[in-house]
Amino acid sequence: MHNSVLVSSFVIVTVTLLSIGGLLLARKLVNFQSLRPAHDVSGYLLSVVGTLYAVLLGFVVVDAMQQYQHARQITEVEADTLADVFVMAGRLPEPKRTEIQTLCRHYVDQVMATEWAAMSEGNFCPIAREKAMNLMESLVSFTPQTETEKLLYPLMVQESSVFWQNRQARILSADNHLPMFEWIALVAGAIIVILFTFFFGLENLKLQLIMTAFLAILVSLNFSLLLFFAYPFNGDLMIRANAFKSTASLFQKQTTDAPDKSSNKDSDGEMP
Repeated sequence: MHNSVLVSSFVIVTVTLLSIGGLLLARKLVNFQSLRPAHDVSGYLLSVVGTLYAVLLGFVVVDAMQQYQHARQITEVEADTLADVFVMAGRLPEPKRTEIQTLCRHYVDQVMATEWAAMSEGNFCPIAREKAMNLMESLVSFTPQTETEKLLYPLMVQESSVFWQNRQARILSADNHLPMFEWIALVAGAIIVILFTFFFGLENLKLQLIMTAFLAILVSLNFSLLLFFAYPFNGDLMIRANAFKSTASLFQKQTTDAPDKSSNKDSDGEMP
């Protein structure tokens, strides 16, 4: 699904051409005059079949779009909570402060370097998971001493728990694709709906070809939406690692500003 635009374009063109070709073939095999007496029944059945298929297809497309938005949201929450842990760790004593912040930086670097590419295949990076577990263990092993540490520590544990939950949800989203049975049902329904248009015989064949082509394009566009949204970490609309890049920039800024703050504090202390 790396080239979703090309795949969807191929699907739209192929389905449209097959629909037009099927209608022309049906006109050669069956005289359109013989189809006119059945127009009333055919029209009623087409409305029933079309409505049922529209509900099914619309439900699947909307569900895929919601899953896509959910995957984007949990990715952002994962990166944001990790940034919160990093910032709050700045108030901890050494060496715990450096240990936690280093684990945060290494985790983000590993996710962007290897795990994001692995998720396009529905996999994850064991090294990134190990670094996340090390971060959790480092936080749990800390014993707060001062009042500030006792206030920050529960918040850090809570944020780290949310971070881990969203990481697990992200990994599951990368491997949660549309089942093959649903694809089969959707394709079979599309074929049935398009075949129903062959049971009508209009004197103006060109007009019927245009209507059939429009129906085929509409169905194909919905399939294209599924190709885009059913695979949130794959294809042209894949969720990027922008949230982690923003978090990495924050880590870099905090690391750069830390010596300046320390230097200012020392110089203030030397002032008479």
